[in-house]
Amino acid sequence: MKKISVLALAFALAGFTAQAQETATQNTEHTTQQGQEKGKQKIAPDELPDAVKQAIVTNEEYANWTLGEVHKVQAAEGGAPATFEVQFINGEEQPVVVRFDENGKKVES
Repeated sequence: MKKISVLALAFALAGFTAQAQETATQNTEHTTQQGQEKGKQKIAPDELPDAVKQAIVTNEEYANWTLGEVHKVQAAEGGAPATFEVQFINGEEQPVVVRFDENGKKVES
């Protein structure tokens, strides 16, 4: 009877420890995502500056790509201009992110 009680206690502690580790991992991942998303705001495509819209429309590379999500990214440094991340789905069904400045110029990252 003692062996069964000890085994039951061991399994209960093992389960509790695994659950605590999983919760800690989830909290860390959530905090990391929040840090990455800071300064990044999802916007509608029609909220893009006219220069960025024009750059997208006139560039032949994007002609057959599907427009996806659009984000406005505030610079970490005060006073620096925002950039715009535009996600496309290319002809191979792969997501491609292109960054533009407010003037519609492609920004290399």
